Amino acid sequence: KSGLPQSPLFLLKREVNLMEKEKIAEKVENLIMPNVSELGLELVDVEYIQDGAYFFLRVYVEKLEGDISLEDCAALSNAIEERVDAVIEDKFFLEVSSPGLERPLKKIEDYERFKGEKAKLLLKNKIDDTRNIVGYLVKAENGIIYLDIDGLIHEINFEEIKKANLVFEFNDF
Repeated sequence: KSGLPQSPLFLLKREVNLMEKEKIAEKVENLIMPNVSELGLELVDVEYIQDGAYFFLRVYVEKLEGDISLEDCAALSNAIEERVDAVIEDKFFLEVSSPGLERPLKKIEDYERFKGEKAKLLLKNKIDDTRNIVGYLVKAENGIIYLDIDGLIHEINFEEIKKANLVFEFNDF
């Protein structure tokens, strides 16, 4: 099913609601974890999204030691393609890649692993009249993320974070 649609009738697209997309992503995540581990990779995120008439299954992986290669991504793609075809009824594009320089922070362990790095957080509820905050990760402990914003340490409950990612900073040479 992955690949380009075979018929112009596909343009009469089926809308997939957010909850259904999240269920598919979760199902795929559980399904592919053995393959990810077997290849010595770590799963960062799985997204199932619709862009226009097309569906995309995006799997983001990394290596804890060293850089992930194109060969690593291809090996995982080959290992999981038939398995995910069996659980997704729509035609879709499978993309396996690195999360990039501005990788998402999904698990509380990510915040501890990347302490000292700059991060952008989107909160579920406003703090000081904003939901978007940017600062440096200090530590993560007991469900609390400690973020340095302009020299002041702010405590943010992990459950209050809707979305977060690292912020890449260019250094002057």
